[in-house]
Amino acid sequence: AVVSTQSTGTQNIAVGFNNTNTDARGWSEAWNGVIWSYSGWENVVTVASEIQNPSRNIPIIVVGSVSIVTVLYLLTVVSYHIVLPVSVMTSEAAVASVFGSATMGEAGLVVLAVIVMLSSLGGVQCTFLYSSRYIHSGAVEGLLPQVLGLVSTRFKTPIVSILYVALTTVVFVLIGNIDALIDSASFTMFPFIVLCCTGVIVMRYTHPELPRPYRVPLIFPVLMTLFGLFVFISPFTGDNWGISLLWVGLTLLGFPIYYVLVKDVFKIPGLAWAMKKLRDVTADALGCE
Repeated sequence: AVVSTQSTGTQNIAVGFNNTNTDARGWSEAWNGVIWSYSGWENVVTVASEIQNPSRNIPIIVVGSVSIVTVLYLLTVVSYHIVLPVSVMTSEAAVASVFGSATMGEAGLVVLAVIVMLSSLGGVQCTFLYSSRYIHSGAVEGLLPQVLGLVSTRFKTPIVSILYVALTTVVFVLIGNIDALIDSASFTMFPFIVLCCTGVIVMRYTHPELPRPYRVPLIFPVLMTLFGLFVFISPFTGDNWGISLLWVGLTLLGFPIYYVLVKDVFKIPGLAWAMKKLRDVTADALGCE
């Protein structure tokens, strides 16, 4: 980008914000597209019990990771704008590869494509790590079917919940495109972020005596709650509110599944036996306990 600036100047940046959409409803859509660049810090809680001196190290991990990612992301975006005109950035699906080709030729195209691929692979691995632990913990606490709480006797990993995440991932990839998946995942995630942040605020005042290995300043959960509500509500004010409502409905399906399969409130004949049989057969097949 530095080399390219010597010949192209900064004219691409000068016109980069032309025709910007100032409609507030579009801000939430734009956020959905970049949230994955900054997200991930909150998942440190899934391995908090394995972190030494959490009162000191968890704040360092969260603040440090977000700061590093923010700086790298902004430098990357600025580099893209210096080298590539906006028309190219908005029309190309693989901007990094085009950037590599423009700065380093064909070799740059390959190198940047490989870097993006490896970065995506690392992100997938981290997602499997923390999301499977969420499901496993829910099953152990009696919030999900017991079969999802099985652990491999050999590897000591929640193999069933990992396979469940893999299966659902394949299903969603087959029935949707990547942009729709990103938007829907971001949209359905914010209600739970709002609930968590609200819980922090409520617990701080209702149970101030509880031990807290690390305390977050209340301004942060307050701001995140307000922002999360904005991102969640905004899509309902646009033309595609029906799609948003569909994803809310899919999320709410968790309630009947919980009360029917886990709590068995309707006392369906044979359901308890079938769920136990599923757990036993799965445990034998995968070597779990």
